[in-house]
Amino acid sequence: MTDLGNSRPRCLSGMRPTGKLHLGNYVGALKNWVDLQHTHDCFFFIADWHALTTDYDDTSRLAGNTVEVMLDYLAVGLDPGKCTMFVQSHVKQHAELHLLFSMMTPLGWLERVPTYKEQQVNMPDKDLHMYGFLGYPLLMAADILIYRANFVPVGEDQDVHVELTREVARRFNSVFCKDRDTIKDPVLIEPQTLLTPSPRLLGMDKRKMSKSYGNSILISEEAPQLEQKIKNSVTDRPKLTDRGSPDRCPVGNLHQIFSSKDQLAYITEGCTQATIGCVECKALATTSVNAHLAPIRDRRYELAQHPERVKEVIQQGAKKAERVAEETMVAVREAVGLLGSASLPKPTLVEIGADLLLVPITKTNEPKEIWDIRVKQSGWLDKINRLHPLRFDRPATFITSRGRKVGVHTASENNGTWEFLMRDRPLNVLVLLAEDKDRYLHDYVLPPKILQYYWKDFERKGEQVVVRVARTEDGVSLSVAGKELPIQEYERNYAALE
Repeated sequence: MTDLGNSRPRCLSGMRPTGKLHLGNYVGALKNWVDLQHTHDCFFFIADWHALTTDYDDTSRLAGNTVEVMLDYLAVGLDPGKCTMFVQSHVKQHAELHLLFSMMTPLGWLERVPTYKEQQVNMPDKDLHMYGFLGYPLLMAADILIYRANFVPVGEDQDVHVELTREVARRFNSVFCKDRDTIKDPVLIEPQTLLTPSPRLLGMDKRKMSKSYGNSILISEEAPQLEQKIKNSVTDRPKLTDRGSPDRCPVGNLHQIFSSKDQLAYITEGCTQATIGCVECKALATTSVNAHLAPIRDRRYELAQHPERVKEVIQQGAKKAERVAEETMVAVREAVGLLGSASLPKPTLVEIGADLLLVPITKTNEPKEIWDIRVKQSGWLDKINRLHPLRFDRPATFITSRGRKVGVHTASENNGTWEFLMRDRPLNVLVLLAEDKDRYLHDYVLPPKILQYYWKDFERKGEQVVVRVARTEDGVSLSVAGKELPIQEYERNYAALE
């Protein structure tokens, strides 16, 4: 899956905002995410809706915890210029897709997820007999599938959730896409598990590291508190004369992850041969961990002094995530057979060639870009589909009967010129719907030979391609590579749409 010209495979993952993140989160996921952002098109989110599945009865710290997690994301090295970070509840399409999935997913699929019964046993004081708790794997499936992610980086214990996601995608494609080749062109993509290298990290009491156990070291832990936690940790040697094993010891775990090879070799020999004491071993571990966390703490402190930067990351991440999610939802709604926001009271006349067509215009809650495309293109598409049926692929993109990809874009005249903005995606045919100052709509259908020769020469503005058309003495020309290419002959060139 690509986005905006990005050819890298896409991956998605997220964490619940239950508070500041700890070293287990860092070692098990975040450190790997930092590496993935350089090789994949990454979407990392904060799953605040998921936090409600078990903590619905006290949300007093939910918003604050969400900010704390974003601070941790940024502090460890996740870069908003290299990955997309956002808050789950800021992209409402997650909830819409989850709702649609809930209409077609058998209850048995959710009841068999192991964590459903495990957490009920492990959290006896919580009333978890709620649909939100039962259905959270379905919301997780929506989180993944709405971004058409190729990979989900998880540990082995989470693979069951990715398998359920694949089942949901298969069921949706089979139920709602009977007339579509879902192998070559699926609406929803089945993601694969990207098993992440995650060394085991014990909590300070030898159990799994968890804030709920009170045995964790926070990523943002200040040096004095860090030293105290390691000093008070349980070790694998009840007596100094006992021989231990770093593999079974929380302090040994810290050395294995944060210490140099030489220091790890030194404490491994000293522990297994009982030639060094635990006090020395803990002191060395404190130095190693503190050296690793110090720059992270500094970055986090700096970010916390500038909350407007964090706010901007959250807002910009939501905008990009919503744009990508809406692309999927347009195709999903069409596949399901939902009526678009079309019951509109006030139509206007648009002229296309010799035809006058009614095109409804009103405000909707859809993103402006998508709504403008629908309004301006609807009349033109109605006419074209009578002779040359076009199958919807994604916003502004359609497929001909021969499999050609057709981009359809609109612009209004401004001082004798038109500027068309589009995403940098491969196209075979480009339709430019140019509305002139008298509101007449001219359609220039540029064939494959034009795009193959000139596409790379069009101006790029950020993540968009800019195609400019201007009036000339001889008619209308395409401005490209410092040249004026007449395109009058391509007006109503519908043969290219076969």
